[in-house]
This record gives sequence, structure tokens and C-alpha cells, in this order.
Amino acid sequence: MNTINEFCYRILQSGNLEDKLSPPPESLIDATVTSCDIPCLPARSEKIRFSDEKSKIPRLEHLNKEINRGITLHHFANHELMAIELFAFAILKFQNAPRSFRRGFLRSLCDEQKHMKLYLKRMQELGVEFGDKPLNYIFWKQIPKMPSIEKFCAIMSVSFEGANLDYSLIYKETFAELGDLESSKIMDTVYRDEIKHVKRGLHVLRHSNNENQNDWNYYLSLLEKPFTPRRAKGYYYIPDSRKQVGFDKFFIEGLGEYRDEFSIRKKEVLPDKLINKI
Repeated sequence: MNTINEFCYRILQSGNLEDKLSPPPESLIDATVTSCDIPCLPARSEKIRFSDEKSKIPRLEHLNKEINRGITLHHFANHELMAIELFAFAILKFQNAPRSFRRGFLRSLCDEQKHMKLYLKRMQELGVEFGDKPLNYIFWKQIPKMPSIEKFCAIMSVSFEGANLDYSLIYKETFAELGDLESSKIMDTVYRDEIKHVKRGLHVLRHSNNENQNDWNYYLSLLEKPFTPRRAKGYYYIPDSRKQVGFDKFFIEGLGEYRDEFSIRKKEVLPDKLINKI
């Protein structure tokens, strides 16, 4: 394996979790090609295959039980694995992207591998194995809406990873409140890395924003319904995290004010003592 493309093909074509989590060699060449034959979905072994069966994340008040914390981390681990695969997909698809963007995607991919390994270890300690619960493929379902690198970043980086800015902080403080400092530390690591990932996505968007629209309006122009900005924030919105990324005030305020017909479906109401810590 000598090139970044070959590394990404291995992630998508191998069904083994070990191959998907194996980091790249230190000296990979970014040798681009004219086009790539990319699979519509990644290979998955039977244990980690995609499922249309729903699996709900436990409510915050139920996380006093170890098994429920393990199931929660399983939910997050599923997202990490999809992110690993989708950054590999993006590197293969956008061969003409600036090399700095492709290298940025590779760094994000490696961070996701790191997160996944942290989740797997902690899940096992809490009595849960990856694949014990159904694994949805919500990220992969958005592929038709991501034909360009800026649309990929709008959905993957700004929306899905952006929402995780909220979720990682919520669960970091929830786990800490329950005395599970190991899980809390993992969520803190994820949060700090997600800041970098979303920032990379924002950089791509600003690079392609030829009409110099504000961040919010340009972001909206890249989305296709039924995908909406609802996906870009958690059930509790933490605007300070978007300030750390570097979004302008129009994006921060626009996302905070955004509502649609699904927005009222709040999964949780955070207790005041938790809100005060975030």
C-alpha cells in the first residue's frame, strides 16, 4: 500500500473492522487519478452489517446503569465507523480537490479511527460489544446529496460533525456527573477533535463560496430537502462551540433559531445543573 487512494480502498472494500481501524502508513503518496470506481456502500462483515432496524439511545436519566452507558457509546461508535468510511469515500471521489483538503480529510479519518478504538475499549468494559445493537447507515443514505466537495462538507462536517459538538459536550458532562470519568474523558477528546473537523469543513465551504455569502446563507444553499439544518445541532444547542470553530454570527444565530416540523421532537430536557456546566 503506497498511496492514499489504496488506503481508502482498503477501508471501503474490506468487511473486517480491523482493516477499517488500521492507521495509514506514515509515508503515503497522494497520487491522484482521473476517476475512481467507488462502491455505493462499504463492505461489512455479518457482525457489523447495516440494519434498517431502529436502536434507540438510552435517555440521560437511565445512564446510571453501566449497560446503558455502553449502549450509548455503541451508538456513537456506529457514527464514528461511518465517518471513517465516508472520509475514505470523499478522498476517493474528489480526486481534483486541493491536496490540502484531501490531507485534511485523511487527518479527520485518522481521528475517527482513534475515537472508534476508544469507544470499543470502553464499551467492552461496560459489557457491550460492537454489533450487539443494530447499526444504522444514516450518514451513507446522504450520498446522493453529496455530489460535490462543498456539499459533502456541508452535510458531513458542518451538519453531522457539527451536531456532535453539542452531543459530545452533553455526554461529557453527563458521564462526569455520574462519576464515569473514563467515558467523560473520551467525550472530551471527541469534542476537541470535532472542533478541528468542523473547522476543516468550514474552510472548504469558504473556499468555494465565490459569491461571498455569509456562512449561513451559503450553507443553506448547499442542502437539499428533506435534509435540513436540524441535523447540524443537538437537542440542546451550544453556540459557543460554533464560535470556537470560527463560524460568523449569521450562522451561529441562524442555526440557533432554526426550526422545522421535526424540531419539536425533543428527545431530552437537560437538567439545570447540567446546563450550567456546559
